Amino acid sequence: MLSRLTLMILILSLPFTSIQAQEKSYREVAKERADKIIASLDLFVKDKLLRTRDNIADQYVALNEIQEARDKKIKSVENTADAKKQIEIIKKESDTAIAKLHQSFLAKLSKDMDREQVDKVKDGMTYNVVPLTFANYLLMLPYLTQQQQNKIMDYLVEAREYAMDGGSSKEKHAWFGKYKGKITNYLTAEGFDLKKEGADWAKRRNINSSELEIVESNRIITVLKFDDDAQKESARNLIAHQYQQIQELLKERDAKMAESRAQIKDKEQANKAESEVWVRYKKKLDDQRDLFIRTLVMFVGSEQVELVKNEMTGNDLQKEYSKFLALLPDMNNVQKKKVYDYLLQARKNAMNVLTSRDREQWFAKYRGRANNYLASQNYDLRKATEELEKREAKGVK
Repeated sequence: MLSRLTLMILILSLPFTSIQAQEKSYREVAKERADKIIASLDLFVKDKLLRTRDNIADQYVALNEIQEARDKKIKSVENTADAKKQIEIIKKESDTAIAKLHQSFLAKLSKDMDREQVDKVKDGMTYNVVPLTFANYLLMLPYLTQQQQNKIMDYLVEAREYAMDGGSSKEKHAWFGKYKGKITNYLTAEGFDLKKEGADWAKRRNINSSELEIVESNRIITVLKFDDDAQKESARNLIAHQYQQIQELLKERDAKMAESRAQIKDKEQANKAESEVWVRYKKKLDDQRDLFIRTLVMFVGSEQVELVKNEMTGNDLQKEYSKFLALLPDMNNVQKKKVYDYLLQARKNAMNVLTSRDREQWFAKYRGRANNYLASQNYDLRKATEELEKREAKGVK
């Protein structure tokens, strides 16, 4: 297999057989563009390299010829009485010629390349807008369904088919702008507030911010090991998004509870209303946490997921479990598992809060349940605590 350097040398040394000497300046530009696109393909057969490069460059030249002829014709009729009608006819004739050229070009490419390689050529001719834009949508909206992702990709791919025939960078980007508008309409109909989502994503991209979601996601991501920068950013962005969601839900919950206190004068009724709000938002927080974890596994392994859970909860699970092991070193495996399961439940709930005080309250609640279980197993926890204190005083672990 040829190295990338050898491949580039081979490409640059190939005779540009299908390009004539006339109009050399534009043809040389076309050749240079084709060379750059070819370099991204896994084509190691010289004949295929030559044909593909020539096909791409010839396509640029042919498009340019059609578009220049179109523009000259339009200019010649601009001041005529029926200019609007004639211009429409000229553009339609040009579009028909370009569509025919488009299909012929793809047929030529397909003789030497598979579908994935053809798509790379298309991306190369359109500044890689499709993969870059799709990746940005996934960062802005990390919980898109597969159906929604497919719809966005379909729109971008359709835009690329038109954009690759554009005569300028402005024209190519205009096509993507048009289809981004369609994507916006689609996502709005799906219930997304894109103005808000865009603003939240902008905050997540500011990695030097002192906002909680940035500080915490930066801290946690340093614990994880990534070889791929794109995967690392996807995970960091998702963690930051989760902190944003927690803050938003807690803020909504507290506002609803305050509203209940202000509107309901009867204390018992007010407490009942607050309790209902708390339960409702507890479920929302649980659902959001579970969605976060299901999505996180797309970017990290199971061990790293555990690291994230622990980092988001101050590593209190292991701290609490170590205390139980030190307190009752003779627990059997069944008892150890039961205690650990209680602490897992504590960690699960502690992932829904933001302060160490709130996390401690969750662990205290489930620590109490573990204590009750151990008492039912005939452990004297008071005595065990006294014995542990004596051992610690003597320096015995």
